[in-house]
Amino acid sequence: MPYSCVVLIILLSTIPQSFCLNALFIGIGAAGHVTPLFELAKAMNKHNVTFLTQQMAQSYIDLKSYSSSSFRVVYDNDSSDALIVEKNREQQVWSHLANRSLLDALIQVTPIFGQMSISVLNKTIHILMSEQFDVIVASRVVIGVSVLCEKTNTPCVMQQPAAFPNIFDFNVPNVCALLSSKDLTQFGQRIYNVVFTIRIMTKMVPKLVPALYKLFQSIPRIPGPFYDIFTLQNFRFSQSKCLNLISMPPTFFTPSYSYHHTKYLGAFVNETLVKNVDNDLTRWIKAKPFSSILYGAFGSSSLILHERMYNLISGLATFLLQTNGSSLVLGFLSANYLMYQTVLKDLVDVELRDVLNDDKRVRIENGFVNQKWILQQDSVKVFLSHCGMGSCLEALYFTKPILCMPFTSDQFANGFTITNLNVGQSLLVPPSMWQSLIRPYDFYQYTFTASSVTNKLLTLWSDAKYEKAAQLMSLEMKHAGGLKRAVEEIEFFVNLHGDLDRFAPFQSTLSFYQRYMLDILFIFTVLPGIVIIYITLKCCKRRRKQKTD
Repeated sequence: MPYSCVVLIILLSTIPQSFCLNALFIGIGAAGHVTPLFELAKAMNKHNVTFLTQQMAQSYIDLKSYSSSSFRVVYDNDSSDALIVEKNREQQVWSHLANRSLLDALIQVTPIFGQMSISVLNKTIHILMSEQFDVIVASRVVIGVSVLCEKTNTPCVMQQPAAFPNIFDFNVPNVCALLSSKDLTQFGQRIYNVVFTIRIMTKMVPKLVPALYKLFQSIPRIPGPFYDIFTLQNFRFSQSKCLNLISMPPTFFTPSYSYHHTKYLGAFVNETLVKNVDNDLTRWIKAKPFSSILYGAFGSSSLILHERMYNLISGLATFLLQTNGSSLVLGFLSANYLMYQTVLKDLVDVELRDVLNDDKRVRIENGFVNQKWILQQDSVKVFLSHCGMGSCLEALYFTKPILCMPFTSDQFANGFTITNLNVGQSLLVPPSMWQSLIRPYDFYQYTFTASSVTNKLLTLWSDAKYEKAAQLMSLEMKHAGGLKRAVEEIEFFVNLHGDLDRFAPFQSTLSFYQRYMLDILFIFTVLPGIVIIYITLKCCKRRRKQKTD
């Protein structure tokens, strides 16, 4: 009998393993892309995970602290100088974006991003030549993954923070035009939406096409089963239907049409794993009263120049003087930290300088801080952010209103949307429609004053509507299921062999003329019209003939 019990226990212990998946996660090492992918990979703790990324990911996520026999980390480049090369590429990207508009920077940025993506893709091919996986989960920015999945007959899952509306759908506002859904109910704004889209395409396509062609030519062709799969025809006509996991709720941007391959899951945050490191900063934050802290952080690559830094900290200091009991935590990386120290010495107003030097009310951190833990604290009331999508997700998940200080890329559109949804405000004041049409999505040189920083913070601090709106957005995210639901969706997708067509709305299975009832329109409108015209012409000819006779 004891022997039978032991055998039974051994068999039961092996059953979960027999059903576990072999999952390959693929992502570049940039902070905003690798962080949510890593959180999702950790949530797959009942499965075998191979996590492929770049060495610079170590700067943003703690890969070494997460050790598991079923979790393997692979880097696309194991050379000793790989980290330096990757960081230089990242700096080149942000340098181009910081000094010119997004559209003007596309021709320089696309090849660099392409090199990062292709390096990861190259390593992916080598892994797939020797290993098999039940599912491949990739960041949307890694090109060619869907084609690889189709070739290997492997279910494909794509992760991205938000689903931007289709710019060719003129019934939803173009996010680059900074229009709201309310604007699009007006005839003049609808015309502007179309004109703006045409304008931005005529400016973008001539620059983007050569860059994309150059990128396509550099896609690796490795001898073996995947040598000839990366053709333009395969990219254009790939039949792979990936499961798309979206973190930002569909109501963040204007809700568009539902699609059965897209799942909105909320922020990838596991609150039980948010670590509380016992240090001076955490003890300082814990000692503060409820809703008394303004927390600010500006991403991994944003660069704050002297004039902006001067107006920013002048406005923050004035805010502290006008709100008794408030405190400030700012997280700067090295270049911005040095600029802060320089500007602090340049402050003419002694009262402003004194309040910023008061370590009981102000904490200035040089380097990365545990942002999830800070935003989770009840003592934090408002978040000052560059409005990268990842930071917006974390702030809204923890119900913190946001003051946006955007620098580049999607941050401008995020800031406008946050203002429009009443979950925060933005220091960027959009230009007139005419200026925006002449120089589309060209905001990188915008300015703000110290008084605008103070006034907008005071509004967020005192008006409860912003916190209530953030609570609703947080409720929507948590209801979507987050990481737990994401894992369930992946498991379900694999069990269905990567085929979700059974859930496709019937309308989407119809051909174009059936979906828009052109056949019905032809039978009941066009055809009767033709008959009526034919009969009318016949009658007219007969009358003319009778008159002639």
